[in-house]
Amino acid sequence: MATFHSEYFETRHANVRIHVSLSEPSTIPSDSTPTIVFLHYWGGSTRTWAQVAARVADASYRTASIDFRGWGLSTGPADAEAYSISLLADDVQDVLAKLLPYGGPVVLVGLSMGAKVAQVVAARLATAAAPDNRLSVGAVILAGPAPATAFQLPPDMREQQLHAFDSAEPAAFVAHNVLTESFRSDNSSNLPNFLVEDMLRGNTPARAAWPAYAMAEDVTATSLGSLTTPPPVLVLAAEKDIVEPLDRVKSGVLASISGAKLEVIAGSGHLSPVDAPQAVAEAIVRFVGAVAGTSVTE
Repeated sequence: MATFHSEYFETRHANVRIHVSLSEPSTIPSDSTPTIVFLHYWGGSTRTWAQVAARVADASYRTASIDFRGWGLSTGPADAEAYSISLLADDVQDVLAKLLPYGGPVVLVGLSMGAKVAQVVAARLATAAAPDNRLSVGAVILAGPAPATAFQLPPDMREQQLHAFDSAEPAAFVAHNVLTESFRSDNSSNLPNFLVEDMLRGNTPARAAWPAYAMAEDVTATSLGSLTTPPPVLVLAAEKDIVEPLDRVKSGVLASISGAKLEVIAGSGHLSPVDAPQAVAEAIVRFVGAVAGTSVTE
């Protein structure tokens, strides 16, 4: 069984301290084995990916799950404009540069908002002039991904999202009826407690940023879609996702990235790492193994 521990990293930006949950697999991987880096959704934390990360680590990969600024155990500034996709990507780059000072391959795995950030980080690291070019991107996996293009909610829906995490009751409603499938018809205590806890834990500007402006950011010029030859990309769409439906994922993300492959997680809602952790972990291990040309025991 892999073991997990927490570390904290300062970034180039003031008042930002990033928490990372790190694993070391029981079997020590080689230097060429990539570190699998998990990025959560708006409202989540490292705990979003915990069940998947444990399974991936048990397949002999190092894993690093990152709390975005203002979420989970990470700190962030009070500035309402300090939670853009570009700034979140800065933090991820800074963490990776300190976590892997001698470089090495990484696989970026992002969920929803985290997938939008992952697309920017991957493109930056793939650019020869990038300051962190000792790091190489072995693959990118985008789960329930938000597109790199701008997306505008209708005013009434935007207002609802701005207040979705104000208290436990609306947060639980969102978790049950919007984000998950396996708990959608089950309003009992079976819903994992950390989902609502993480939504409420986010600081005020972090909670507001995604519906207020980050969702509407167009980062296509600096993301995977801008690369003629991107690293291998797997798009994991969830069959029952009502946040990023399959058709929109196909048209807005899959079609924009050269060579990207699609896999659909059957029966899952938007939070596939919570709804279907085994299926998501298997897809990650299978894809990374295929890209590396190796067979990994699950």
